[in-house]
Amino acid sequence: MKTQKIAIILLSFCIFSVTCRAEKKCTKNPSFFSEKDSNNWEYIMKDKTLSANQMFVMKDGLLQITGLSSGYLRTKKSYSNYELNMEWRWTKAFGNSGVLVHIQPKDTIWPICYQVQQKADAAGDIICMNGLWAKECTDSVKFTVKKTMPSNEKPLGEWNTMQIICKKNTLKVYINGIIQNQISGLTAEKGFIGFQNEGVPLEFRNLSIK
Repeated sequence: MKTQKIAIILLSFCIFSVTCRAEKKCTKNPSFFSEKDSNNWEYIMKDKTLSANQMFVMKDGLLQITGLSSGYLRTKKSYSNYELNMEWRWTKAFGNSGVLVHIQPKDTIWPICYQVQQKADAAGDIICMNGLWAKECTDSVKFTVKKTMPSNEKPLGEWNTMQIICKKNTLKVYINGIIQNQISGLTAEKGFIGFQNEGVPLEFRNLSIK
C-alpha cells in the first residue's frame, strides 16, 4: 500500500511538471497587437501628416484600423512556409480591406504582394498585385482569382475567421472554416505580412503565425 501511494505521488508530480512546462512554452508565443508589439511593425501611409497611432491602434491583442487615409502595416520579419490565423470584423459599415502576404520590398501604398480579400461579399478572393503571379491568375486586368464557394461572411459587427496556409509556392485560404480559394505556382514564396486600410474602420484580433 505504501509503495502504491509513493507511485501515485510520483505520477502526480510528473503530470504537474509536464503541465507546467507546457504552459510555460505557451506563454513564450508572441503577443501580437499589444501596445508593446506596436514597435514590431512598419507603417506605410498615404497621408504623411498622420501618425501611425492615428490609423492603427493596438491594445490587449486588438488591432483597430480607424479608416483614416489609406495604407497598411506590415511585419518587420519576413515569413515563409507558415499558417496564419486571425479574426476580423467590420465595426461601422462594410468596406474593403485585405490581408497582404509575401510583401516584397520596397514599400508602396499598393505593394508587390498577394492580397487575400476581405471586401464585403468577396472575402477569399486573391489578387496577384504589381507583378507577382500564380498559375490561376488569368485575369489580365485585375489579376484576381475569385473564391470558389458562395460568400460565407458574418453580419456586420460579428467576428469572421481567416486561415491562410502558405507552403512553398502554394497558398490556401479558409473563411469561417470553409476553404474558399487556393493558388499554385506562386512567383514569390516568402515576404512580409500586412493588414490593409482602405478607409473603412475594422478590427483584427487573435493573430497567430505558426
